[in-house]
Amino acid sequence: MEIKIFQFSIAIQNELLYMEVRITKTHNFVKEEFMSSKSFVQATMQLPCSVTILTAHADNVQGAMTASSMYVSQVPPLLAVSVSKTFATYHLIEKSKEFAINLIADSQQDLAGKFGSVHGVEIDKFKEFGVKTEAASNIKAPLITGCFANIECRVKSSLWDVEGNHAIYIAEVVGFKMNEKLSPMVWLNNKYFRVGNECKL
Repeated sequence: MEIKIFQFSIAIQNELLYMEVRITKTHNFVKEEFMSSKSFVQATMQLPCSVTILTAHADNVQGAMTASSMYVSQVPPLLAVSVSKTFATYHLIEKSKEFAINLIADSQQDLAGKFGSVHGVEIDKFKEFGVKTEAASNIKAPLITGCFANIECRVKSSLWDVEGNHAIYIAEVVGFKMNEKLSPMVWLNNKYFRVGNECKL
């Protein structure tokens, strides 16, 4: 097993505190057996996820992909997304260092499937699926019209030297709008659900 240790120093009242972050690499045969386990896949499918379409723009090329985002911080306003390095949208984000998170409404469920099934820079998904877009206020990535929310983001930091084929971006929100008359969706157990009434104990 290989262990990489990275040290970070934080100055607090003239004293240095050190935090170690350990990234471990396990033997391939153990990892592959674990990841192929049916029970593991079923367990991960029970993690509710937001249903969003990530849009990006660079060098006069625009792209989009179905993704999920995660809240990181309110002050400053930060969100995190995970993007496959095999997708065209990843390369657009790497060039522009910005993207939009379009939190689709329950009436746009078909878009999640469409944007997640087709990949490649040679395909303009917006024209292919007849998706209406509008200009963002602070970034070049297009916003999808009719969403529950559109969130404009600029990348603050990224983590791409990890196992697997995904990059993780932490981005600051630089623009935001929401239509409270619409309802967002969540993905759970390989199905889409409309966000409904609050559960009270």
